[in-house]
Amino acid sequence: MTGATSPTMQNRCHSCLKETPRDFCPACAKRLFGLKKFGATLDFSLPEIKSNNGSIRRISISGAQPKFSLIVNDGRLEPTENGGTFILKPAVEGLFDNTKDMPANEHLTMQMARQIFKIDAADNALVYLKDGTPAYITKRFDVLPDGNRICQEDFAQVAGLTPGEKGSNYKYDFSYQQIADLMKRYVSTYPTDVEKYFRLILFNYLVCNGDAHVKNFSIYSPNADGVYKLTPAYDLLNTSLHVQELGRTALELFVDDFETEFFKANGFYGKPDFMELARRIGIKEIRAERFIAGTCCHLNQMDAMIDRSYLSEQSKVLFNAQVKNRAKALEMG
Repeated sequence: MTGATSPTMQNRCHSCLKETPRDFCPACAKRLFGLKKFGATLDFSLPEIKSNNGSIRRISISGAQPKFSLIVNDGRLEPTENGGTFILKPAVEGLFDNTKDMPANEHLTMQMARQIFKIDAADNALVYLKDGTPAYITKRFDVLPDGNRICQEDFAQVAGLTPGEKGSNYKYDFSYQQIADLMKRYVSTYPTDVEKYFRLILFNYLVCNGDAHVKNFSIYSPNADGVYKLTPAYDLLNTSLHVQELGRTALELFVDDFETEFFKANGFYGKPDFMELARRIGIKEIRAERFIAGTCCHLNQMDAMIDRSYLSEQSKVLFNAQVKNRAKALEMG
């Protein structure tokens, strides 16, 4: 794959989106693949994958996307059944709106989290299948350089939520407050990690990620010493570009069906709701105020990154408008 070229925007790194004459800037090529040069076009295409729409109450974008395991071998990314260090996610045809933009959407949103909001997020990039179809790849953070796996559990596992007991919507039968309660029990660095968790909830709200369900938050023990902390963020994308029917959040904020006066009056979450959540999970008021203000102060940087992204022009305009709308909600109250 070394030396291959991408179909469009060859002057943008397919990871960090900064200007570069190659598909990947040297820093991203080294960090992602361990090589100085790497191309964004793969040597293979995927077989046609047909998804069954079925009759389900809740559509999960991340759950509907097919995922494939990849490994770097002889300077190339190739599919593997064992020991994969990358996950490849192509677009899902037929189920959602603007499906061709799904890989670019997730890539952009993850880069926003990393670069603009300084959120610890999994390494990622945009690539192309052999037939030119875009796909999203993310580097696995639960695999050590020697191939051994790091002990990791998402919060559905931690909470014991299963389809057998809770039904097909088990991933949504929880609240963000309950996740924090579990963190308090199992994460020794809770005072710092709960602030990271709160900032991630705010970010998801800002970028219209309505599918940040209980399985999209995890803890792991990277040093294999039984000390658990939050994993890097993953599966971040603007779901409103693809599914209009999803709610503003995948989970309720509160465990007890509590509603603030703001929510009762407006029917959506605003600043008072997130301040109440912060209070319940042990974040000081002054710091919660700072986190909310900090979430809303990067609109110009986000606008610039949207413009540099690989989204279609139509989706760029929509993404930008949706973010501005959410920022207004976060500032209300």
